[in-house]
Amino acid sequence: MSLARFLAKPASFHPIALAAINRLASTTDRIMARWPDVVVEPPDRDRERLVQEMQKRLETGDWSDTKMSLVTTAAVALFDQARRERSDLAALRKFYCEEIESSDRRTFLNTMVAVFIGSYEPGAAHTAALANALDRSRAKIGARWAALLGSVPELLDARVAPSALASRMVRMAVPWDDLRHLGLRSPHAPGLMDHVHLAFVEQLAPQLDHRSGMERLIGWLKPEGQQARASGAAQAISALLSPWQSRAPSTDDERFLTEALITLYGDPRVHRGGAWETVPEQLRNVIIRWLTGENIRFFLDVVSAVEDNHMWEPRRKFWLGLHQQKRIDAAWVAFSPEAASYARQKGAGNKFLRYGKQIAGGGDNKKSLLVLQIGQKIVVEGSHSFKVHVFRDDGKRVPKLYQDRYDCQDIRDLPGSWSTMHLGDWQGRVLEHI
Repeated sequence: MSLARFLAKPASFHPIALAAINRLASTTDRIMARWPDVVVEPPDRDRERLVQEMQKRLETGDWSDTKMSLVTTAAVALFDQARRERSDLAALRKFYCEEIESSDRRTFLNTMVAVFIGSYEPGAAHTAALANALDRSRAKIGARWAALLGSVPELLDARVAPSALASRMVRMAVPWDDLRHLGLRSPHAPGLMDHVHLAFVEQLAPQLDHRSGMERLIGWLKPEGQQARASGAAQAISALLSPWQSRAPSTDDERFLTEALITLYGDPRVHRGGAWETVPEQLRNVIIRWLTGENIRFFLDVVSAVEDNHMWEPRRKFWLGLHQQKRIDAAWVAFSPEAASYARQKGAGNKFLRYGKQIAGGGDNKKSLLVLQIGQKIVVEGSHSFKVHVFRDDGKRVPKLYQDRYDCQDIRDLPGSWSTMHLGDWQGRVLEHI
């Protein structure tokens, strides 16, 4: 007798505890009794035991007291990354695919659609086998997946499922919400959706030089109330930055992208790992260029607010002019306690920007610093009476960008720098030394 025939017997399925699987099965049965379309993810510690229980029943042909909870939870374990290619389980995997075509139990079939989606891997034998079996049985699949299969009938074609679903997403106003309405409860789940995400990013790419496209992709990466998507994040970041390698977005779009990407994935200047780690350098440099201008304006705006000095307008014009000429490669700010307090309270329009602290005490405790990379030189600008200091970047002791703390007295004492006060044609003198 096949498993499908056994489970089809009127007395064969009762949502009660299975002694061999103890508490897990009891809990699973109660869940399935109340919500029969729920796919239960068994704990890692129980997965091998569940699979071996099914393996034993297959080998002996003894299906007595087999509960649907065992069948479905074992299926999740059988096709997970640790077991879906194991040769000793090949017969059991084949058995499940055959049961898909034999069974008309919608709980079982719904679970196997979920297993296909969760274990999807392009070109993998198990993915093709599950897709073929489910496609031949699609008429028996219940309402749990009806909306999704109706919208994307190619879902059960292992070759084109990611691109087909992605093409629907491109036309959705809010992909996360619309996918959930179609029955995908966790659109960021691994498996098929990892590959759908990559296809979606690729298909949406032509729209990413317009705000609507940017907002759609950002909304997909970080739906309201959800964690930011990690898998495929580098590809999404790269796609968002690619249009701006040789041209500039509007000021509003630049600010939108900068704030969104830093909020989701951190500042690429100080977060070297994570999503930024595999973003190509030339694309990472796009946002660093934007951040350079933001940091210069941030420094000038905040220091202007806390220091009444007629010299700030010439400084603003000079440093922003160099930035517009693309001569400044990177910038970092270290605020005095007073300036940091102002920046936190007022925001200065840059709440997403990070900065360091200038920690010198005494007469230096009100000074803030702007640290710049200009070609092979490190330039340190400062507030109040602090001189402009220029260091060669190849020196052993030079100020580093992106540090948490700076001491302006230590910077003054470093050997090998050139410095000038903000008097006369100080701009000309600085230009000569950079």
